[in-house]
Amino acid sequence: MTTHLNLLFSIVLVGAASTACASKPRIPTTSAAEGDQVALAARVKTALLNDPIVGKRRIDVHVTGADVRLAGRVATAAERDRALELARAVSGVGTVTADLEIRP
Repeated sequence: MTTHLNLLFSIVLVGAASTACASKPRIPTTSAAEGDQVALAARVKTALLNDPIVGKRRIDVHVTGADVRLAGRVATAAERDRALELARAVSGVGTVTADLEIRP
């Protein structure tokens, strides 16, 4: 009788372990294209932050494919132009558009 109970207990444990493994949430993976976009956005953001003219401005960088959109506020048209110039100079950037509000 004890042997049967041990066998039954072992079967229950194996079943519970299998169910626990099957119910683990999947970790989302990032596709290569998404990873490239994240890397491109980081390179553009770094170029902007390291620039003495626009580095202190909050400029958000949005990337779709190789296209970059800059959004935020700058103080002058010259700062907007500088941000566009910096973004266009980053390797891998296609088109650059600016949704940059000029507010002194």
